[in-house]
Amino acid sequence: MKEKAIVLWSGGKDCNLALHLAKEEGYEITALVTFYSKSTEFRAHPKTWMDLQSRSLGIPHLLLEIEEPFAANYEIQLRKLKNQLGISRVVSGDISEVHGNTNWVSDRAAAAGLNVFLPLWHRKREEVMDLLLKSHFEVVLTLVKSPWLNESVVGRTINPELIETFKLLGKENGLDLCGEKGEYHTMAVNGPGYRSRVSLNKYEVVQHEEMSHMTKIELSLDGDYEVPALEKHKICVTCGIPFSCYTQGCWCAELPMIMPMENITDCMCPVCLKAAIDKRLGQIHK
Repeated sequence: MKEKAIVLWSGGKDCNLALHLAKEEGYEITALVTFYSKSTEFRAHPKTWMDLQSRSLGIPHLLLEIEEPFAANYEIQLRKLKNQLGISRVVSGDISEVHGNTNWVSDRAAAAGLNVFLPLWHRKREEVMDLLLKSHFEVVLTLVKSPWLNESVVGRTINPELIETFKLLGKENGLDLCGEKGEYHTMAVNGPGYRSRVSLNKYEVVQHEEMSHMTKIELSLDGDYEVPALEKHKICVTCGIPFSCYTQGCWCAELPMIMPMENITDCMCPVCLKAAIDKRLGQIHK
C-alpha cells in the first residue's frame, strides 16, 4: 500500500516540482493544501488559479485558515489532516533555510507526528531550475520585487533565456536564481500530471509598494474535469462517535444553513448536527 501524503501548495514552480517528484517516489497524494491567514492577500498565487490546477491535476485542493500563534495552529491543522485523511507524510517544495532558521515545515510536521519529503532541499539552484525545464513544466512569473526585477518580466515564462538573465542579475544585484528571498513568485500553467493546460488569457500588471504583480486575471481550462471527492474521517465533538464527510456532495449540504452555531469548535455527526439545527430553528421561530 502506498504511503499517503499531502503537498503544501502555492501553485508555483517549487510545489509543482515537489508534487512531481513525490509521485515518482511512489507517494499517494491525497490533497493539495494551502495555509493562509485572514490578512493573506493572494497577489502572487491567486486562489482561482490554484483551483484550476487542482481540477487539471485531479487532486483536491484544501484552503485552511490559520491565525496566531501560527506555529501552534499550523500543528493543530496538520494533526487534523493526519487523523482525517490518514496521511503520514507532508511534501514541500522548500529549497533552503529562510533567514538562517530551521525548516518550518519539518518542525511543524514533527510536532504533529508526521514525516516530511523535501525533494528540493539543499539542491543547487541551477539543478532545481534545470530539473524544472527537463520535467517540461510551463511556469510564468506572477509577481516580482524591486530592486531585483521590474514589471517588464511579469508574465514571462521561465525558459533557458530567462534563467540566463537571472544568473546575470544575480551577479549584479544579488538575485537568487530560484527567488528564495522573495524576489519573484510563479504559477504553473502546465506540467507532468496536468490533464489540460491552464490558459492565461488576460491580465494587467499593477504596482504595490516594491511589488509589481498580475491583476484582473482571466483563466480557462480546456476540459470539464472533476476533482475526486475527498473523504474526511472525523470524531463528533458532541457525542464522540466517528463519522465521515466529503469535500463534495456531503450529507451536510442537504441540511438547512443556520448560522452562527455558537460554541461549536469542530464538526458534528449527522445526528447531532440535525439536532443542533432543529434546536436553533426552534429558537428563531419563537
